[in-house]
Amino acid sequence: MRLPSISSLLVSAVLACTSLVAAADKTSHGAIQIQDVQLSLMSADGSSQHSEKLVYPTPSLTTWALEPDSILRLAFGISDSSNGKGFTPQHAHVRFTDAKIGTTTLLPVQIKGKGKARFDLKSSNLPASIRSSSGTHTLTLLLGHPSSITPLSYTFGTLSLPASRLLPVPKHRHDLSIKKEGEPAFVVQPEIQWTFNKGEKVVGKGVSAIGTGIVVGLPVAVWSMTGAQVLPNLKPQSTTPTTLLFLLSLFGLEALILKYWINWRLYQFLPPFLGLGVISAYIGKVALGQVQKRRVAAQVSSAGPVVVDTTTNGKGAKVGVVKTK
Repeated sequence: MRLPSISSLLVSAVLACTSLVAAADKTSHGAIQIQDVQLSLMSADGSSQHSEKLVYPTPSLTTWALEPDSILRLAFGISDSSNGKGFTPQHAHVRFTDAKIGTTTLLPVQIKGKGKARFDLKSSNLPASIRSSSGTHTLTLLLGHPSSITPLSYTFGTLSLPASRLLPVPKHRHDLSIKKEGEPAFVVQPEIQWTFNKGEKVVGKGVSAIGTGIVVGLPVAVWSMTGAQVLPNLKPQSTTPTTLLFLLSLFGLEALILKYWINWRLYQFLPPFLGLGVISAYIGKVALGQVQKRRVAAQVSSAGPVVVDTTTNGKGAKVGVVKTK
């Protein structure tokens, strides 16, 4: 006969302890139970109009009809069935179910010390979710707690709301309106009148003409005044090939920018633009140097012959002085 190993004995002992702990936990926590359940319909001044004691799980057979100024009150006690002591569940709500349109609304229950609970529904202060209904709701008490204790669900009655407190039932996105027999399902709807902002004010023709005259006439007047003084002093000079190349390179840069704006991508535009830019910078430097040399030569030729006198300063160095005759 083969004896069981030590590991199998340990596993069996752990499983037995776990089962005992689970069984002890189940016996220590029972179920949520309620007692002294009383459903009342009260007037605005607090006087009772109708009251009924309920016993779980039997619901009330009466349809409780709210008046425009009445109050529905549900009072009860909560206890743990394992020890009979008062219990405070973490979740306590009354569920309003409208079976006709399929909506559900949860409202919290006020719980005081030692498991005392009360729920008041004032007809003058109904939530919009309850008012937007058919007017008839099934009332269910829901009590629960995040532990092993068994929750409670108790449908205790039916509520009818006053017609003056009801709101139109909102339509869902895919709801179709009920058509009468023989009425077409789709009809022409009235035209939608869109409202737009008022258009911007249009400037008058006279004001526009004055503005155009100022914009165009002012530069022309400035050019006329300055041109009368500058043009007589200008001396036309022959254009060098380097200057023409520089102008052509500038036109090439403009053409590349225009091509990029029309249909080129950035990676297509950058290489030729950078290459032509370097060439244009070099040609421009050479062209400006030539223009400067021509300007200096022209100034020297207009000044007449040049005589250079050499003198000796105090340190014995010769200094040249340029003089014109």
